[in-house]
Amino acid sequence: MKNVKLALISSSLILASTSVGAAEVSGNVTLATDYIYRGISQTEEEATIQGGFDVEGESGLYAGVWASNIAFDGHIEIDIYAGYAGEINEDLGFDIGLLHYDYPNNTGPNDSSFDEIYGSISYRDLTIGLAYSNDFFFETGNATYVYIDYSLPLPNSFGLDFHYANQSVDKGATFGIETTEKSADYAEYSISINRTVADIDLSLTWHDTDLSTIDCFSGTDYCKSRVVFGLSKSL
Repeated sequence: MKNVKLALISSSLILASTSVGAAEVSGNVTLATDYIYRGISQTEEEATIQGGFDVEGESGLYAGVWASNIAFDGHIEIDIYAGYAGEINEDLGFDIGLLHYDYPNNTGPNDSSFDEIYGSISYRDLTIGLAYSNDFFFETGNATYVYIDYSLPLPNSFGLDFHYANQSVDKGATFGIETTEKSADYAEYSISINRTVADIDLSLTWHDTDLSTIDCFSGTDYCKSRVVFGLSKSL
């Protein structure tokens, strides 16, 4: 995994070292009432602060880093990624890349850090995507994530986003999902309303999964329905 991280960091540096006219550097910071990852709270239903930066070249190559507080594995997650995005025509676009999730303070018996390859295709306001890892979080084996997103513009500069996805994990019990089968599958979905006010992106999102409390990490509420309020600012 160290080689993967070095390769991604090198990609970021290469893009960052290009001329100002050939690359764009941007940053972002977010405050939210919870950090939800694929339908599951990563902060034990507590508030989160997140942020990162991206470097994007004119060719469509990009790289970046993003971090958030979490409630496990040393309380920090750092994501490093690189990819290529572009447009086939004015309606059709694509995005492919490699993402490394790093938990630098992990003290558990299994390694939490993992890598994913991802890809998506967008047609106007509809996006369909796939992510795959051959050694998912906490050494839980093969994992596949398939999702569909749809964004609907509303009057007065409001937006409405719909999301539905399915996550499959080879070693469901090791991951934390109780199941009678060795592998585990669950669905997660959300509806979000958003608006930009004075350059601040406001969002109110309802999240849920089809996991019951008893199936979720030994009876926790981390997979239950919740509403999350977020404030984001591009830098």
